[in-house]
Amino acid sequence: MNKITKKILPISLVLAFSLGANTSYSDNVEPSSYINTVFAINLCGPGSTISVCADPVILGTSAAGSTFDLQSIEAGDSAGQMGSMSNASVGTTYYYVQIVLSRAFTVTGEDSPTGTRCRTETDNEFDNTTGNESAVVGVSDTAAAESQVIGIPDTTGLGLNMQGTTSTNGINGVDNATLGKIEAGEPNVKFRFALSQPITIQSGKIPTFTIAFDLATALEFNTIDGNACVATPGAPIVTASFSN
Repeated sequence: MNKITKKILPISLVLAFSLGANTSYSDNVEPSSYINTVFAINLCGPGSTISVCADPVILGTSAAGSTFDLQSIEAGDSAGQMGSMSNASVGTTYYYVQIVLSRAFTVTGEDSPTGTRCRTETDNEFDNTTGNESAVVGVSDTAAAESQVIGIPDTTGLGLNMQGTTSTNGINGVDNATLGKIEAGEPNVKFRFALSQPITIQSGKIPTFTIAFDLATALEFNTIDGNACVATPGAPIVTASFSN
């Protein structure tokens, strides 16, 4: 079975993007809560690159998505089950993995960049259904941080290994035609990464695929165009491993 855990494992990918705006300050912090919805995990077939997941194999998928508070999971614990490696083709060597996840994150956290305290605030939340998917603003005060829905705003700075999508399993739906771009009407994002050690599927052996998240820099506060405490997903490190 495929586990999503918080255990730090040897293959890593940084989920990072550019806000593409006049950013005068930027700081990353570890949130106390970090909730996201994962829709699918794919192995990418022969001919794949960091920009293209060819003939994706669905290791696990959930049309409604599987939602986890990744900060609450102890090292080695399972956050959920996402299917089976049995869908992979015997004798095929796989070099890339693709994950489909929501562009919205429910996060709780605070920081004090340059003496200004920023925190997440429930009243102002990201909405990826209105056609105006802009970054949201937290609050600069001394109150306790509250859970806030933040998200990846419309941008062209995701990186060539990512793009906005309507897909929920890596195969259905429509991807943004431009690599590195996410925009209105695309509630999810695909991202791909190369395995440091390719895996060849052997007959009679179904390996376990384990994926993990390191949240040390997963919440980012920015000052953008004079707006302090703009809150966006930062750069969580996603790690993965295969074992027999």
